Amino acid sequence: MFNKLRIGKKGENIIFGTFVLLYIGWCVNSPDMNIESLKSVLTIGLSVGIIYGLVALGISLIYTGLDVVNFSHGEFFMIGAFAGLTMFNLLGNQDWIFNIFPDAYGWIIYVVCLFTAFVSMGLFGVFIERVFLRPLTKKGGGYTVAGMGIIICGFGLSVVLINVAYLIWNPVAKPFPAELGLPMEIGGLFLPITYIWMIVVGLSVAAGLWFFLNKTKMGLGIRAVAYSKDVSNLVGINVPLYISIIFGIACAIAGIGGTLVGPTYQVVVFMGYIILMKAFAAAVVGGFGNLPGAIVGGFTVGIFETASSFYISGSHKDLYAFLLMIVVLMIKPTGFFGAVSYTHLTLPTSDLV
Repeated sequence: MFNKLRIGKKGENIIFGTFVLLYIGWCVNSPDMNIESLKSVLTIGLSVGIIYGLVALGISLIYTGLDVVNFSHGEFFMIGAFAGLTMFNLLGNQDWIFNIFPDAYGWIIYVVCLFTAFVSMGLFGVFIERVFLRPLTKKGGGYTVAGMGIIICGFGLSVVLINVAYLIWNPVAKPFPAELGLPMEIGGLFLPITYIWMIVVGLSVAAGLWFFLNKTKMGLGIRAVAYSKDVSNLVGINVPLYISIIFGIACAIAGIGGTLVGPTYQVVVFMGYIILMKAFAAAVVGGFGNLPGAIVGGFTVGIFETASSFYISGSHKDLYAFLLMIVVLMIKPTGFFGAVSYTHLTLPTSDLV
């Protein structure tokens, strides 16, 4: 809308800045506003936001690499949470672990649960891509031409995965009683250790992905495939293999996100849907397809949603993420960071598999 008025980037920034100032003024005038509540808002907003950001990271990674949107991505988040919970239940009664590591018993089990979710969802993602999605590209044109069929397949796959999870784990919400330690005091505020875990692990995963994509040969191959599949084929890159790797990494990150949420919230079959919608909002806010933008968008959505719930109305909690997305689309249609570009890549020859 604002682009048609040709107000330019400077005008977009002024309008968006005005919106931010008005929103801050509204929150400041709330009777619930004080330093303690602001600390809580920031802590909860960052911990929830990093989860939105991780799921948005996977959505953006698939979008940049495969040219499609995976509408079943929330179910990988949900199954990852159940995978972590299942491993927790298997290891929770193992006294020998406690006897060897009495002071770090809960931490070690939880790290194993995170690793289990990461590996299992990564392998499951590769399986889904090869068995269900790749056959749709066999008629020619690859993922770009088969995009609509893959999007429809994603919706169907989402329904299938929910029903399979329903049969395996039933619809009853299940607790994830990980023992990670006592609340930690930061700035006079006692924070559940699970919030700290969510932020630290989430940022570590995002940093690890950045390092992998920018500093390794395989990461360069992924970026090359995202830039152009045809050119990548010409220089000897195994494009189908790298597409499977992209899909697997995205699903593995979603699995970690599900297991991170587990100890703070309950694990339930239908938990993936609302996370998927808010992760889409985060991806749009940050710049759809932009990986750093996905994390920034996740934090922005998380803080905006939490602050609005505290200072405006908690009964409309699920509305605020989409309200922010609409405002950003109206003012900055490409999001905070805009679309990702790989035009600066210097592609290698046959070094990449």
